[in-house]
Amino acid sequence: MTTIAVFGHKKPDTDAIVSAIVMTYWLNQQGIDAKSYRLDDINQETKFLIELAKVRLPELLTHLEPAQPAALVDHNESQQSIANLADARICYLVDHHKLGDLTTTEPAYIRFEPVGSTSTILYHMFIEKNLLISQQMATLMAGAIISDTLNLTGPTTTDSDKQALQAVIHLAGIHDTNRFANQLFDAKSNISDLTDDALVTTDYKQFIFSNKKWAIACIETVKPDVVFSRIGGIQQASELIRQKDGLDYMLVIIVDILKQQSWAVGSNDAQNKIIEQAFNTRLNDKLLDLGSLVSRKKQFVPTLEAFYAK
Repeated sequence: MTTIAVFGHKKPDTDAIVSAIVMTYWLNQQGIDAKSYRLDDINQETKFLIELAKVRLPELLTHLEPAQPAALVDHNESQQSIANLADARICYLVDHHKLGDLTTTEPAYIRFEPVGSTSTILYHMFIEKNLLISQQMATLMAGAIISDTLNLTGPTTTDSDKQALQAVIHLAGIHDTNRFANQLFDAKSNISDLTDDALVTTDYKQFIFSNKKWAIACIETVKPDVVFSRIGGIQQASELIRQKDGLDYMLVIIVDILKQQSWAVGSNDAQNKIIEQAFNTRLNDKLLDLGSLVSRKKQFVPTLEAFYAK
C-alpha cells in the first residue's frame, strides 16, 4: 500500500501542524502506513511546541503524485490546500470548519465536528478506538487546543474542547495550564524576526465571497502595541500580497488574545468601505475597531458572507 500523505492547510497554524502529526500517529497505531507533512513554514508558537514535545517537524510537501492517497486535516477547501490536490485520492478528512468545495473519487473516512480545534476531534478518535495517546502527542494536542480556542476563552470553544484539554493536559504531565498557555502565546507574539510579508502571511487563508477573492490574515498577539508600531509596513506588504496572489481584497486583522478584541488594518477605500458596512465600524488612524470579535471561522468569515448575501 502506498504511504498516505497527511497534511493541514497552507500557511499552517499550530492546530494544522499538530493535527497532521497526531493523525499520522493515529493511523500508524492501526498498522496503516502514513507520513505527516506541512505545506509551508511554521510560526513561532508551533516551533516552541514542537521543540517542547521533542518531535520531528514534518517535511515540506510541494507536490502529490498521481492517485497519491491523502489525509487532509484542519481544512477542506481547495484554495487552502496543496496546488495539485485534484491529483490525490483523498482517503481521510478530519476538520472543524464549514464544509468547503472538496470532493472524493471514492468513499472516504470523513469526520467533521463543530468544535474549537481539530485536535479535539482527534482526541475523540483515539478514545473511540481505545488507542494510546503518548505524552508527546498529548503535549502537542494540548498546545493545539489552547492555541485554537485562545485557552478556552474564544467563541469557538465547546464543552468537548474543555473535556479534551483536561484529558490531554493530564496525559502530558502539564501541571499549570495557564502558564503553558502563556508560554505559547508569548512565543506567537515574538515577531521581531519576521518581515512584514511574513507577519501578514503567517496565518493567512483565502476565501471566495460572491465571486470576490478575499484573503483574511490574522495576527494574534499578547502585545498588540508591537504590531501597531508596524502598521505602515503591514499595509505595504498586504497590498503587494494582494497583487501577487490575484486577490480582490486582502484583510489583515490584529487580535489581542488577552483582552479579546480586534482591529482590521486599513486598506484601500473600496475595502475600507466594505469593512465599515459589514462590521458597523469606522476607519480611525489606519485601524477599524472590530470590538470583541476574535474568530475568523465563527465571526469574521460569517460577517462577510452575510454582507455579500444582502
